[in-house]
Amino acid sequence: MTERATPIRNIVFDVGNVIVRWEPQTIVELAFGHDLPAGITSQDLFGGDIFRALNRGAMSLTETQRMFGERHGFDRKTCDRLVSALFESLVLIEETPKLMRRLKASGYGIYAITDNVHEIVAYLRGRYDFWPLFDGACVSADHSTLKPDPRMYTWLTETYDLVPEECVFFDDLPKNVAGAKAVGMESFVFTTTAQAEADLRSIHVDPDAQLEAA
Repeated sequence: MTERATPIRNIVFDVGNVIVRWEPQTIVELAFGHDLPAGITSQDLFGGDIFRALNRGAMSLTETQRMFGERHGFDRKTCDRLVSALFESLVLIEETPKLMRRLKASGYGIYAITDNVHEIVAYLRGRYDFWPLFDGACVSADHSTLKPDPRMYTWLTETYDLVPEECVFFDDLPKNVAGAKAVGMESFVFTTTAQAEADLRSIHVDPDAQLEAA
């Protein structure tokens, strides 16, 4: 086990591919089957400038649909089908909220830093019951920036009076893990919930043992 001078007191989670699935290829397959128009890829739709602007809060989901239509020649029905497929694809990774509940019951703070869209956050709040577990959350659309910009991490720690060295962050993307480490957080690439629990235990975080008072 890694020895730490400062004990972990807060567990910070990304949302996409940590708590719910985020799979652009699945979205386009749900929307188009195998008939995605030639020359368009899932990366074009969900990794390009339009969707990044949505994630930064620069436009609404309705405006994003219109932009997709203008750029790719989609009619309104196609745009609606694409958005419906997006929401349908947000399947819960069921083991992660279970881990979150164990950690919270043991006295750890539970937080989120997520590149996310207002409409998706509203959908997740209504569809699943994990969001109230967060003691606080930094959502990119509220701050006009995306991970790994250090402002995403420091906003969370400063707003909720957290010590970065007392936080551990889980994200599925190595660049975002590196961003958390750069501001002083412990951080791991998320692959599975079981591996996340093993990573926690490696830094002396037992999800089932009561956290000692500061």
